Amino acid sequence: MAQKGGTLKRFILTLIFVVLLVVAFILLGGGNLLRSAGRWMSGVGKEAETVKQKMEEKATDTGKAVEKVIETVKPGEKKGEKK
Repeated sequence: MAQKGGTLKRFILTLIFVVLLVVAFILLGGGNLLRSAGRWMSGVGKEAETVKQKMEEKATDTGKAVEKVIETVKPGEKKGEKK
């Protein structure tokens, strides 16, 4: 039984410590830090979306080029042979 009480006491003290850290962070102006971090994260997200769109466009272009090459060089044809 004593072990359970010690674990509960430790949990409660840890919880109080975390709450005090959060309050101190807020009082010391941590809100501005969080706000700037949020702006940075949204900027990174927009940049990632732009990169994703460019990669999709390049993949589409590459796929079309590969299809053209496959159409020009059909299986069974020899190199240099024209229709």
